[in-house]
Amino acid sequence: MVLIPSLVAALTAIAGAAAAVHLVLRPDPFSGPSAAVIAVGIAVYTVIAVTGVSLVRGRWARRLAIVVVVLDLAVVAVGELDLFGWITIVAALGALGGLLGRWLDGWFRLRPSATGPDPLAVVLLLGLGALAPAVGLASPDRLTTAHGILGAAGLLLAWAYSKAQVWSLWAARIVLPVVALPAVLASPWPGALALAVGTAALVWLAWSREALLAVQPLMATLPGPRYGTARPEESEAP
Repeated sequence: MVLIPSLVAALTAIAGAAAAVHLVLRPDPFSGPSAAVIAVGIAVYTVIAVTGVSLVRGRWARRLAIVVVVLDLAVVAVGELDLFGWITIVAALGALGGLLGRWLDGWFRLRPSATGPDPLAVVLLLGLGALAPAVGLASPDRLTTAHGILGAAGLLLAWAYSKAQVWSLWAARIVLPVVALPAVLASPWPGALALAVGTAALVWLAWSREALLAVQPLMATLPGPRYGTARPEESEAP
């Protein structure tokens, strides 16, 4: 049972690594900075997806791995193929077949963890971090200062949200649209539309109740009784 998930995780890792190397060696049709941020984003999210598939076994990991593998195929398909491009295609198709098939149905948990964050909060966290490579995809010809600010803001908010900082949620609700507007205006219209829709989706997620509960739960988890500590009824015995 462990063999197939390990094989799918390995193919996902190979596809992500080969796609990142391909972008570095043959960035066309992307500019150098755009290809660099996309390559770093692919590498980071490949690690997250592989870790999620292998260890966490959450349904979000399966979906993230599918998105990453499809992105690997897309970035190598738009340029001239080299050895790493072909490696990406073979590994990505193998990983995609395993991820979409029924072989992994018993591997992933059917329900989210009782103590973990809501799936919407996980999507918000991953989406905020994905703003960095998204600016490279939205503006393949060149990156402006506005794109850099938006990408950096996404990474900062993702880090703060992962640390359960409430201010990061308010920043995602109010500041993120303001920061994203110059980047949207500086992008060609297909990328501008994608950035606008993506930012709007993140803002909507940030206003959700599930996103708030991830950083400000209604009730803290109470610690269990310590060994050797008398219970109240025992300590009050006559």
